[in-house]
Amino acid sequence: MRPREKGVALILSAALTLGLSSCTLTSFSAEGALTAPKLSEQQSQIHKALISSVGGGITFKYPRNGDNRSAYVIANIDDEPDNEALVFYQYTSMINGSEGIRLNLLDTDSEGNWYSVKELAGAGTDVDRVMISNEGGSSTANIVVGYQNIGINDKTLEIYRYKNGSFDRIGSDSYTLLEAADIDGDGYKNFITVKSSTDENGSPSGASASLLSLTNDEIAAQNTITMCDNTSDHVRSTVGRLEDNSYAVYVDGINTKGELQTELLFYRYGALQDPVAQRQSKLAPLTVRLPGYYCTDIDGDGVVEVPHTSVMKGYENIAPEDKLYRTDWSVYKDFYKFEQKYSGFYSLSDGYFFGFLSRWGDEVTVKKDALSGEYVFYRYTGDISSDMTELMRIAVSSKNDSGKLIDDGYELIAEKGQLDYLVKLPTVKREALIPTVDEVKNSFLIV
Repeated sequence: MRPREKGVALILSAALTLGLSSCTLTSFSAEGALTAPKLSEQQSQIHKALISSVGGGITFKYPRNGDNRSAYVIANIDDEPDNEALVFYQYTSMINGSEGIRLNLLDTDSEGNWYSVKELAGAGTDVDRVMISNEGGSSTANIVVGYQNIGINDKTLEIYRYKNGSFDRIGSDSYTLLEAADIDGDGYKNFITVKSSTDENGSPSGASASLLSLTNDEIAAQNTITMCDNTSDHVRSTVGRLEDNSYAVYVDGINTKGELQTELLFYRYGALQDPVAQRQSKLAPLTVRLPGYYCTDIDGDGVVEVPHTSVMKGYENIAPEDKLYRTDWSVYKDFYKFEQKYSGFYSLSDGYFFGFLSRWGDEVTVKKDALSGEYVFYRYTGDISSDMTELMRIAVSSKNDSGKLIDDGYELIAEKGQLDYLVKLPTVKREALIPTVDEVKNSFLIV
């Protein structure tokens, strides 16, 4: 096979149409608007109206996560046919207010001229992410913005609405992670957030999650579940499919030992589920690995794989800082089971994964060449420090320099952007474990 690429947590079910069919969304970079030699007429007008309203002493703020990463968001958020614009920025001096984020809504008048409707203060110093929903297909959208403050773990979720010419904040809550996915399969996206919990002493005590809805301008919980109690922080979330094609949110958290581990949030039997928390002693250890090894869809089939690391052959008694690790990637099966899909070497620094060939069995290990920085694959003979038979080595090079490697016997196996990935195989192939170039290509993944 070829690998390819604590308190109440909430999942806010404000139905977001899967394609924003009733909320046409485009965006452009505010920074680009200042420097680009040619702007569209609409972009120039929006920018001019903003500066006319707030002055020039601002710095645009860009969402750190999510699909929208622009300081300017253009969308149809009311019950009229024309688009509005949302802009995020911060004043460069204290003259105009505090140092926090500002959100400005701009609209057009009857003659099509842009003007500032209202400026609101955001609940942080940075923007985490921006989402726009049309609940139940409503023509009036909810604007969902996550804010964060430097040095503070929990973030703040605020919901805004533009209706009858009034732009207002209608709800807020706190969260640690925020995602959006149609996990209940009704055709509308749920906003998924996780909020860490602390005990009476202020120590981490896991987290909980709820499926919430926005009803009569109030956030209401539909059900609540408890997540693993050994997690001290939640650091990353990924939306992907399960094998039955339904959506799940994969939550990577740091446990009390400082290791990464993964939980899954999905919808079954009319309720939110977290199978890892439900079978914590059985499933959580299967997802434990080093920091930095995050969940990802490594083979491009839409199903997210969960990594697990173990010490590479020969490194059992090596100093921790010098150890290399083997990575197993598994997919979740129903009825509380993870099934291994791939196993091999994952180079975080070089951004690739190589799946060990099935015929290698347990006879191969990896070392890093101190001079070239390349990872070299060897037949393991019981001592990582002894002379071993080299099977292959993988090099990562800029396109400008890869020609020299090819002249030295390397072969191109993959490329991405300005980087080339090359392999060099021994010219004398008396060792049966030496792979062919095709085997290398079929087992190589750019992560």
